[in-house]
Amino acid sequence: MKTKFLTPSFYTDIEPVTDNFENSEFKAIMAKVDWEKEAEKCYNDLVSFFKQVDKQRFDRHKIESIGVVDICWNEYGGNIEVDFMPDNDLDIAFDEGCIMNDSAIDNDGFFEQYFSISGDVSFEVIDRDYSGVIMHFYKMIEQIIGSVAKTEEFRSLPLKKPFYVTFSFFHDDERDVIFKG
Repeated sequence: MKTKFLTPSFYTDIEPVTDNFENSEFKAIMAKVDWEKEAEKCYNDLVSFFKQVDKQRFDRHKIESIGVVDICWNEYGGNIEVDFMPDNDLDIAFDEGCIMNDSAIDNDGFFEQYFSISGDVSFEVIDRDYSGVIMHFYKMIEQIIGSVAKTEEFRSLPLKKPFYVTFSFFHDDERDVIFKG
């Protein structure tokens, strides 16, 4: 039996987001997306990313342990990046700015398949509805991150107790805590 990544609450949560799209063509596109397939892709991409993290980079950046795993949408390319913060005090964890900020989820295929554009121009083309696209991915990652955190690949990271996983729509936005471990 194939794993289901998304619960019915995901679809309930994204329905008003889709309904609020200004562009009716984009609204119709978002309604046709196979979100379960996208969730599986994002899950696999994140697990693969955590498996391939060069832990020697932590040493080079003088990171002994990770307090925050930061997931951020890259508005300039449409991909989703992951960064690591050593401090688990959310009030100061982001004071040092980005440390690694590597791409973990490449959304070019998503934009090509559904919008017939590259991720590089997605921000300009989708324009006012772009935040709605990000909200769909935010809600999806919020649902899958607990499963990702249970994998050997994720647990092999030198995590503090507690640690947090955060998400932000843009690099300069406030982060939302989507998981605490």
